[in-house]
Amino acid sequence: MTWYRKNPLFGFALTLGAVLALVELWFIYERFTASREVTVRLEQRRTGLREMADLTPPPTREVAAAIEVDLARARHAVAAMQGELKGRGPAAERLRTAKVPAARTDAYFDLATFVEKTRELARKQEVEVRPEAARFGFGVFANEGPETEHIEPVFRQRLVAQYLIESLLEARPRALLQVKREPALTRKEREERDVALAAAAAAGTPADAVAGVAPEGSDYFAMDPRVSARVPGYVDTTAFRIAFSGQTASLRAFLNRLASFELPVLVREVEVEPATADETAAVQPAEEAGAAEALPAAPSVVLSTASAVAKAAPKKAGARATTAAPIVAKPVSKFTVTVEYIELVLPVADSPDAPTPAAAPTT
Repeated sequence: MTWYRKNPLFGFALTLGAVLALVELWFIYERFTASREVTVRLEQRRTGLREMADLTPPPTREVAAAIEVDLARARHAVAAMQGELKGRGPAAERLRTAKVPAARTDAYFDLATFVEKTRELARKQEVEVRPEAARFGFGVFANEGPETEHIEPVFRQRLVAQYLIESLLEARPRALLQVKREPALTRKEREERDVALAAAAAAGTPADAVAGVAPEGSDYFAMDPRVSARVPGYVDTTAFRIAFSGQTASLRAFLNRLASFELPVLVREVEVEPATADETAAVQPAEEAGAAEALPAAPSVVLSTASAVAKAAPKKAGARATTAAPIVAKPVSKFTVTVEYIELVLPVADSPDAPTPAAAPTT
C-alpha cells in the first residue's frame, strides 16, 4: 500500500490493464461462443438445403406457382362437389329456402300439416298407409312439438322425409308399412357422438354398442356406423328406413327417382322378402282390381280366350285386343330401403385471390 501511495499513477495503470485484460478475455469467449452457434446453424441450413435439393419436384418458383394453381383447381372442384351435394330441383330449393319454425307450437303444426297432406297424396295415388306408418316417422310429436333445441334438426328431417315419401308414393306401391329415422341431434350432440365413436374406435369397443339401439316399435332406428357414409368433421348423415309392399316395378321407380339426385341421398341397403298375407291385403288400384276379376278359373280358359282374340283381330282392325290375364299372378314383396341424406360440414377455404385453373402454366 505504501508503494501504491508513492506511485498512484503506476498502480492505476496496472489496475486498468488488468480490467482491460479481463474484458478482452470475456469478449473473446463471447465471440467464440457466438461463432460456434453460427457454425452449427450454418451446418443445419446446409443439411436442410441438401434435403430440399433431393425433393421431387424441386422447390423452385415455377413449381410453387404450379402448386398454387393445383390448389386453386382443387378448391374449385370441392366447391363444385359441394354444389352438387346441395341437390337440385324443387326439393333442394324447398330445403334451402324453408323457414325454420320459431316455437314448439309452430313446429307441431308444421308436422301436423305434413302428415295430413301426405295422407291425402297417398289417397290420390291409391296407396294404403298402414297404422305403423300413419305419422310417417314423427309419431312422437303427435301431441306436442319437439323441444326448442331440436326444432331445427327435426324440421330438416321432416323436409327430407317429405321428399322420400313423395318419391315413393309416385312409384305407386301397394302399401306403406313403416317409416323410421335416426334421432334428430343438435350440433353439440353430434360432436359428443363423434367423440364417443372415436374413443370407442381407439379402445376397440364395437361402434354399434356406442351408438345404441332404438326402442322397438318407435319412430327411430340405429344405423350401424361401420356401414355409414358419416365421417366426423367432414361428412354428416341422417338415415331413414322405409318399408313398403308392392311389386318390383314400384321399387325400381322409387330407386330411379332417388338416383336423379334431387337431394343428396344414398341408398345404403335394400331388403326384399315375400309379403305376408296381411301385408298383401292392401287396396289395389282400379286396373289391377279389374284384372283380378277377369282372372280365369283354369289355364285352358286362358288359352282359348287368347286364341279367340287372335282369330277375331284380323276381322276388325280398329278394335283393341283384350289382354288375357296371366296364368301366374305377379308376386307382391315387402321392400325395406335404408337411405342416408348426406351433408358436408367441411368449409371450403376458397380465396378469391387464388389463381384460376385457366392460368395454369404449360409445362
